[in-house]
Amino acid sequence: MKFWASDRGALALLLGACALILLLGLGTRELWGAETRWANIALQMLQSGDYFDPYLKGAAYYDKPLPSYWLITATAWLTGGLGHWSLRLSSVIAAWLSVWLVYLIGERLYRKGTGLIAGWMLATTFYFAFWARVATADILTVCGVLAAVWWYWRGPDDTRFSRYLVFFLLLSLTSLFKGLIGFILPGLLLLPHVSQDGRWKRHLNLRLCMALMVAGAFYMTPFVLSHVYGAPTYGESGLGLVLRENVVRFFQPFDNIGPIYTYLLYLPVYTLPWTPFWLLALWCALRNWRIIEPDTRWLIWGLGLLMLFFTASGSRRSYYVLPLVPFAQLLGAWWVTRRMAERKAPGRFGGRGWKIGFGLTTGLLLAVLGVLYPWTNSGGGVVQFGETVRFEAGKRAPLSQWHMVMIEVDNKVPMYLQTGGAPFYYVSGTQDFPRTGDTAALMTWLDNTSGRHWDPQRTIIVAQYRNGDALPLNYLGVDHQVITTTPTNGERIFHAREEQSVAFIPRAE
Repeated sequence: MKFWASDRGALALLLGACALILLLGLGTRELWGAETRWANIALQMLQSGDYFDPYLKGAAYYDKPLPSYWLITATAWLTGGLGHWSLRLSSVIAAWLSVWLVYLIGERLYRKGTGLIAGWMLATTFYFAFWARVATADILTVCGVLAAVWWYWRGPDDTRFSRYLVFFLLLSLTSLFKGLIGFILPGLLLLPHVSQDGRWKRHLNLRLCMALMVAGAFYMTPFVLSHVYGAPTYGESGLGLVLRENVVRFFQPFDNIGPIYTYLLYLPVYTLPWTPFWLLALWCALRNWRIIEPDTRWLIWGLGLLMLFFTASGSRRSYYVLPLVPFAQLLGAWWVTRRMAERKAPGRFGGRGWKIGFGLTTGLLLAVLGVLYPWTNSGGGVVQFGETVRFEAGKRAPLSQWHMVMIEVDNKVPMYLQTGGAPFYYVSGTQDFPRTGDTAALMTWLDNTSGRHWDPQRTIIVAQYRNGDALPLNYLGVDHQVITTTPTNGERIFHAREEQSVAFIPRAE
């Protein structure tokens, strides 16, 4: 009991509850949204052995820097294969570290217990936990920003080379997950403090410049490796995509165009259920601006600059607001501990109320994200479809001995399916493959188009189509076993699946 009453015990309880929220039911939910893109790119790397040229549907796709894909492939290697766990585990670990980092920042800058409350608030924030269980680079960015801010606050006036080097390496690594916002966001957050009292003059030295050069070289390494060891015929430039995604998109957005008030709406939504606390904290701080702690003024200035930056960008989406969420919850925790100090509330959480509140929220998240949501996504869908294809094909030979052809029908993207064998061959919906005819005509077309021979008895054809439409390539059903997507538990209750997948497995002669 003494351990749980100590600071270490309280932190262990927070991190243990956070791990449970993030991990429960993680592998039972089928792929969602952009996860399919990350899965296909990582799978192409694993099957081809080419880790320097990202491909999507067989075409060059350097949309994000390489390390976010490398984390997935490394996890797949450690866990013995690419699956739902290995896809999402890097995001889960980043989210878990983010909660720890918020705790460390809060405990360093504010009253004792602020970091603990901020950590609980972040761990039990619905949309933070939701995106932490999704295989994208967004939570990796959040973690990188928090790590850079935490490292800065460990010694804001330290001018040693090692201090600068670690800081800029963290910025470089964060930028290699999603884009140059890994440099921009920590810079904007810390700008109010660096510019205060002429502190920036102290940091204008040769050691900072040298560390920045080393970090710049580190940032360039994956792009150089991609250029040197990548395929000579690869059609995209990683640095060119960085410029397009981070600079051109900011000033001349070509997609994800939301209204200018997007983040004023979504920051409160993305910080639920703790939104009232940081709103009260903001109101309280503005009323007492001259007498509040300098570190609180820094936090508000930093949040304001981040909000201004994201709003100024022409490309806006709801989840782009995720990097602001930990700092908003930190502001809310500051207000809570301030009120506790004024009222001299007992205990680290100010009595039973906070313990009950965090306990109920943890239980609700576990029920929704860990049990209900995975259940509604199980019992069918992509997960069950892939298992069925593997089982049926495995009756004749291991799936790794089969060749897979993915065909786009009516611009529908084929789903992700792991084989463990050769990379998929992708057929675009714009190509003139036989929409009608027979198996021999399709296999002849594949031979002529790909420049290789396809064994009809070892080739599985997969396509995707909209629910209610006619089954694509249905002529293959004459001599193939047809497997289609079955509804998940949630779809059986609420509505039918819009996108369907179909696989044609050749019958034994």
